[in-house]
Amino acid sequence: MMQEKNVLISFLRKLDQHPYCVKIDQEEYKIGEGEPEFTVNFKKPIPAYSLMTSTSLALGKAYMDGDLEVEGDLYHALNHFLGQMGNFSTDESALKKLIFTSKSKKNQQKEVRSHYDIGNEFYKLWLDDTMSYSCGYFQSEDDMLTQVQMGKVDYILNLLSFFDSGRPVMGKGGRNQ
Repeated sequence: MMQEKNVLISFLRKLDQHPYCVKIDQEEYKIGEGEPEFTVNFKKPIPAYSLMTSTSLALGKAYMDGDLEVEGDLYHALNHFLGQMGNFSTDESALKKLIFTSKSKKNQQKEVRSHYDIGNEFYKLWLDDTMSYSCGYFQSEDDMLTQVQMGKVDYILNLLSFFDSGRPVMGKGGRNQ
């Protein structure tokens, strides 16, 4: 554990464009010159292998798993690290696995479940009352989220010519007659 912590701190010292603090195991390390602009708090060290294989994946996974927290402006911290990606280690094969996932039916089912089967409480945090999880149809820049979702539904129904006086009708070219 001590070795992983030392590797982590040594690696982070390369990312010193802006001063920041790192907290790990009740110890604090200042990186860069000047007053720290944010603090990165590691609940546990990132394994050296992960850090050296693909830094962005290792840091992202640590954040998503709750093993890394940022105290201060998260956007500033992200901008700081992303601006120094030239110092990151990158495993292109690992990135390709994220982008080009398996096409097996079993894997696709797993991906769909992990994306959609997380419960409505999560989606209610950021979707409107229609719970529409897709694009919207804006008619003006002042439209609200519910308006653009309903506008999308209306637009699609109009394109499909699904309703004409309350009954389905298809006309020439797919438009209502």
